[in-house]
Amino acid sequence: MRLRIALAGLFCLFLLASCTKNEDITLIRLDQQLFSAKSADGVRTFLNQNPSVAQLYFNANGAGNDTALVRELTNRINNPALNELHQQVEAEFGDMADLRKQLGEAFTKIKKDFPDFRSPKIATIVTGFAGPDLVVTDSLIVIGIDYFAGPNAKYRPRGPEFPQYVLRRYQKEYIAPAVVFAISDKYNATNRRDQTMLADMVYYGKGYVFTKSMVAGSDGEPIADSLLIGYSDKQLTETFNAQDIVWGHFIENQLLYQTNPAIKQRYLNERPFTAEIGQGCPGAIGRWVGWRIVGRYHDEHSGVSIAELMRNSDARQIFEQSGYKGQKDN
Repeated sequence: MRLRIALAGLFCLFLLASCTKNEDITLIRLDQQLFSAKSADGVRTFLNQNPSVAQLYFNANGAGNDTALVRELTNRINNPALNELHQQVEAEFGDMADLRKQLGEAFTKIKKDFPDFRSPKIATIVTGFAGPDLVVTDSLIVIGIDYFAGPNAKYRPRGPEFPQYVLRRYQKEYIAPAVVFAISDKYNATNRRDQTMLADMVYYGKGYVFTKSMVAGSDGEPIADSLLIGYSDKQLTETFNAQDIVWGHFIENQLLYQTNPAIKQRYLNERPFTAEIGQGCPGAIGRWVGWRIVGRYHDEHSGVSIAELMRNSDARQIFEQSGYKGQKDN
């Protein structure tokens, strides 16, 4: 009888451990509120009721008194084409259950490793691309979900700042990884005196490892690497197979300890491809190599927790102890 009670107690403990409650997500559908406003008075009331969002997203203090902003938003929400886009966004995102679940699980994992973490409020908005795609602070996240309506949306962001390789990432599956990567910056310790390309590469690598460990897909499995770095599956495969060539380029050109900002930008910034290596090499290749370095370091040091990894500001130590030299082992 005592044995049966003991086993029952262990079973209950197992259930408690395996059913950790996810962080509560406060997600406010400001897009629905805004499109319900209709009149200038309604828009003014909307802005006055959401001053933090107005300041963060529109960079407007006392936004309800900003007649130009009120007029512009009133025109937009009464525009038939923008209303059609809003309907498409509604159809694409539904009740946001998937995003709530994904971010709730991610925030739970972050809090487990970083107890000081407090889940920020999340607000979604549609303005016809009048503001940024995503803004993340410690207390508030604003997502311009019209950006993420996907390739079938009638209207998509336009302009030279939205080339095809950027537009490809404007789908709802990319939102949670982008949010968590932005959050990782708070915990990503860096040595500000180290201005080398290697330090920047390791910074990105730590952010990607953090995000990969915190965000799961809708099926509970780890998210695809393409959702983290924005490369296509083909680019990921080809880059992995050619990483000895990429690494050779970095070593031959003594890039790891390069501090010239113009040179660093060629390998770290978004570009259609890295011309210095070849047209088949994706842009921001330095970020990808940094991910390989940090990923290998973390694999080789299984006793190092995510929190310890993020606190380590010594990029050179992480690189040297990773043993990475362009090899293709996982």
